[in-house]
Amino acid sequence: MKHVKSSSAPKRARTSRECNTNHECTDDSCSCCGDGPVQLDDQVLSQPARTLLALALEEIESTGDRAVVIKLFETAIEKFGNENSLEHAWALLRLAEYAEFMEYAEKATYMVRGLNTAGEMEKGLCGLLEARAQVLSFCLEQSNWRDPVPDDGDSDDDVGEDTSKPIAGEQKLVDGLAQLVAAHSLLSAQPSAVPSFIDAYRGTLTFLFARREAHALSNRMLLILFDAAVTLVYEHEGWLATSSSEKAISSNTGIDSEDDTRKVAHQATLVWAMAAAECSVDSAAAEARLEPIVKYLASQPNDAECCKLYAQLLLVLCGCYEDEEKAMDAYDLATSKLAQAHKLSPNDPEIKSQLADMGQTFD
Repeated sequence: MKHVKSSSAPKRARTSRECNTNHECTDDSCSCCGDGPVQLDDQVLSQPARTLLALALEEIESTGDRAVVIKLFETAIEKFGNENSLEHAWALLRLAEYAEFMEYAEKATYMVRGLNTAGEMEKGLCGLLEARAQVLSFCLEQSNWRDPVPDDGDSDDDVGEDTSKPIAGEQKLVDGLAQLVAAHSLLSAQPSAVPSFIDAYRGTLTFLFARREAHALSNRMLLILFDAAVTLVYEHEGWLATSSSEKAISSNTGIDSEDDTRKVAHQATLVWAMAAAECSVDSAAAEARLEPIVKYLASQPNDAECCKLYAQLLLVLCGCYEDEEKAMDAYDLATSKLAQAHKLSPNDPEIKSQLADMGQTFD
């Protein structure tokens, strides 16, 4: 990796979901600590705490080596020392989220509660940190959270039997997500906070998707987590959660319509829709929740990604409709939208695969 050099130095303490203990070791095969000892390059070690934090986040974005990411976080935190600041607290939280180790999140929460946050932007960032820490705490308290995700076809027949039922301690998750949405609203209302807000928005969507991708969550938990994600998407991509909304992506968010963040935001609505179908959410309620994004997608006939997502949402809704005629109409429209997406992006393998699964031919 570009940030490290070979060394025989012992590893620093770290954890992973395979090992729920904080420990030190020198075993190169240890599943908790990564692949062998990690020593950062001298040039990297000379950087200040905030630069090291930025490098850790870059490494995550590039799906870098786990041990290197943790080492960068740990070194940044060491350099922050006794500094009580938002940056230090966020470094602790991001390491907690990445390593899934609650002690770091508790330290971050304790730190921000002691800060003098006079400005609305600082209050929003502190509230967001506490909210994410609470959501993470709920996740780590689940009895099966550290179980490995089953391979396709290897899950037991009983798995998923109760996945739409209420979860133990569910209110803690609901309250944390409500606080998370409120903190984002506070941030977005501050013109001077736009850069921080955009980073926070992307970070929160990534945080929610990371919870989904790393674990076999129940459909109920997915539904709750991504209902909050959909709320953020509607508020901050410029769609109002009302039937009268005709707004496209808001120009004041600073998020370009072609940015990858928009694709992640769109994907969040699909995750919610699939979880809603699995939890047997009433079709009328599902339609109402998806109406703002469906209207937006329908207004973008020349965007392949929008056509594809529109089709995917329609296919999910097909399974929610009790009215057979309504389900068939949705299916036909989904087929049409996929065909349009294929015309716009003929080399997209996902579109080709979906059309083939639907029995459609294409050039």
